[in-house]
Formats: sequence, structure tokens, C-alpha cells
Amino acid sequence: MAQEELGQVPDLNLREAEEIERLLKEEEERSKEKTLRAHPLARFLNKKLLLGLMATVLLAWGAGWGIWSLMERSSEVSPVSTVKQSPTQDMIPLNFQIQKPNIYPLEPFFIPILSKNKETGKFLHVTAHLVLSNRRLHKDIDKVRPLIRQSVYSVLSRKKPKDFENGGVKIEERIKREILTSSNSFLLSGTGTIKNIVFTEFMINPS
Repeated sequence: MAQEELGQVPDLNLREAEEIERLLKEEEERSKEKTLRAHPLARFLNKKLLLGLMATVLLAWGAGWGIWSLMERSSEVSPVSTVKQSPTQDMIPLNFQIQKPNIYPLEPFFIPILSKNKETGKFLHVTAHLVLSNRRLHKDIDKVRPLIRQSVYSVLSRKKPKDFENGGVKIEERIKREILTSSNSFLLSGTGTIKNIVFTEFMINPS
């Protein structure tokens, strides 16, 4: 009997341990329910979550501070880099641009030189180019090009042998002025003007 009673002791201790463990679990569940009733968000606010949130906030703050410091440094360094310029940049204005002249070429003229309405056997060979005030004037010149060629031909054909005896430079300048006056008369006002005449060929050829 004693042995049987002694053999029953472990069973009683095991039941007691299970009962105590059950009671502890029930007590723990009750405490959790009380905490949740008082604070519905308590289940989310555990220690691991709080540490994770704090780490995220610190990382975001560190990244923002790093970007801000880099921007500050770049703003301080950039004015210094713009000061360095080559000597040629200091000598030449920034808005300086080499403008190409607007040239309108005319086909060559080959005109006989007359004296008292008779041929002298000499010919005036001239190649002229019109210097325009703007590039848009090319279209206007295209429209009146036959009239301009006719006026240039009239200016050249009126010249006599004696006009070329006093020197070629003077006669060239005189012909330039006459061509400018006659050619600009065919252009509409406000569109531009022919500024100059350039001769690439101006010679008298014998027969």
C-alpha cells in the first residue's frame, strides 16, 4: 500500500503543475485583455516595433542631413569654379559673334563699250555681288532680280571710253553708287537695303 501511495504522488504533482500552469495562462490572458481595453493599440506597441520605428526615423534624419550638407557645400564651391576663365574669354565679350555678310551674287556682265553709238571693239567684263542688310532680303531680291540686272546693265552700258581713262578706282566707285541707287529703288521700304556692291571682276577686254 505504501508503495502504491508513493507511486501516486508523481501523478498528483503533475496534475497540480498542469493546474498551476493553466491558472497562470488564464491570468496572463486576463492581464492582456485589461491592457487592450485600456489601450487598443497596445498590441502593436511592443518593444521590437518601437525600436524599429526609432531606427527608421534616425536613418531618415541622417540621410536628410547628409543631402542638406552636400547641397550647402556645392553652393559654396560653385561660385569659385565660375571665376576661372581663360584669358581669351576675358578679352572677348560674351555676346560677341562674328557675323557673316549676306551676299547675293549676280551673274557676270559682258557689255560692249560704245563711242557715239559705235562699237569700239572693247568689252567691259564685270561680276558684281550685292551686300544685303539682312538674310530675309534674299527673297525680295529673287522677285526683282530681272529688274536689278536690267538696271545694272543700263548703268554699265552708258559708260564711254573716256570714263575709264582717269583711273579704274574712281569709275568703280561711281558705278557702285549708281547701282546702289537704282537697285534699292526696286525694294519695298522696311524690308532692308542693299548696303554695298562688291566687284570680283572689273576689267576691259580688247576684241
